[in-house]
Amino acid sequence: MSAGDPAGRIRRIAVALDASPHSLQGLALAAGIAAALNAELEGVFVEDTELLRLAGLPFLRELRIATLCESTLDVDRLQRELRAAARGVRERLERTAGELGVAWSFRVWRGDLEAEILGAGLDAELFALGRIGRFAPLRRRPRPSAPRTTFGGLVVGVLYTGSEGSIRVLSIALELGIRHAASLVVILQPATRADAATLRNRAIEQLGHVREQTRLVSLEASDAAGLAATVRNLGMDLLILDETNPLLARTSLWASLETLGCPVAIGR
Repeated sequence: MSAGDPAGRIRRIAVALDASPHSLQGLALAAGIAAALNAELEGVFVEDTELLRLAGLPFLRELRIATLCESTLDVDRLQRELRAAARGVRERLERTAGELGVAWSFRVWRGDLEAEILGAGLDAELFALGRIGRFAPLRRRPRPSAPRTTFGGLVVGVLYTGSEGSIRVLSIALELGIRHAASLVVILQPATRADAATLRNRAIEQLGHVREQTRLVSLEASDAAGLAATVRNLGMDLLILDETNPLLARTSLWASLETLGCPVAIGR
């Protein structure tokens, strides 16, 4: 399947959002992808039901930074703050999409952020996800970014196992690279060392004339530390992978996002 194949065209890109700086950076990145692929951008504001449940526990306390006063959590106030945050994020989405000429939509998703978040983007061919909500970093802020119509200067990685899904996400990465001058890194993940040469040849064949401008890195599928180091050392802004990749398993998803340090885009 090629990126230009109408049957494989990306029509909708969803992005998980809250009001955090990392989330808004993810919005800017997803908007740029939507503009690059001429796709609709769907903002999905996340309301974490587990957080709301915890807020209702009588023994849980909060410290208000502005007053340094301790008090019980007020669920009603938390819900009002979430609604206000959703309105603010929707306005940001509308403004960002308008600047890039991208069709957009917005909805609120309520569920267990830890266990069910991958279900929030089922209607989209590509789902952008970063560290949000209770899994967002408390201190480290992302480097500043702005939505852009080109990907010049961005480094886009793609995990390639040779599966049908990874072939598709490599096609997506290729379209971004060819049309919008992103630097591509293909991370080969052979099932065994004996499969490495075959997998490399398959990737080279799919890359075609873009091979000379693409960096190929081979890692064992189980080498999570090596993957994180590669992402960091090469300064990747986005990692694209297919929905069957083990990194997205419920037990490892949020740890993977923390270790990688960059948003992921999940291809379906």
